[in-house]
Amino acid sequence: MSIVATTNDSNMGYPQVSTGVHKARCVRVVDLGTQRQEYTGEVSWKRQVMLIWEIPGEDNMNGEPLTISKFYTLSLHEKSNLGADLTSWRGRAFTETEKQGFDISKLAGVPCMLNVVEGKNGKPRVTTVMPVANAEEVPPQYYETIIFSVPDYQQGDTTEFNKLSEGIRRIVLKSKELEGTSTDMGDENNGADLGEDVVPF
Repeated sequence: MSIVATTNDSNMGYPQVSTGVHKARCVRVVDLGTQRQEYTGEVSWKRQVMLIWEIPGEDNMNGEPLTISKFYTLSLHEKSNLGADLTSWRGRAFTETEKQGFDISKLAGVPCMLNVVEGKNGKPRVTTVMPVANAEEVPPQYYETIIFSVPDYQQGDTTEFNKLSEGIRRIVLKSKELEGTSTDMGDENNGADLGEDVVPF
């Protein structure tokens, strides 16, 4: 007797945001701490953040909005991805005063338009964040807002950290600020290999 496994392409994979321009709303602002970067053999450490948007026009198999995320270096320099995306999103450049310190937690709950393209790995990625036209309306927010800050965690406030997915928590715990921190992720998750395909939710 044989037990044959087959591939059913129509049922494979997690639903992904389609390419094109979408109405969206920022639902997560996550401080990832100072992360190790390596490029052409050179190692550096950069403070990074992650923004996660829900896409009300597209849903998963459970009827919930799909989400998409983007990693950024925490910098408002005009040549930085964060600086460029926020300038486009706001529809105006930052003033010299704003450049001295802009609180990105203010982005949580703010609607926008996202231009999504197919990345090199075949997965969707955000290339442009734009303001919503005056005549456009974005449906009410579905997911709970989460704003996580590494300094808050260091001071003992773990409430927002515990709301993050296991994958994002592991990235945070790899930060320079939290290296060596011991956190119980549950027996089924301790020591798990995340790989690169981390689903934010």
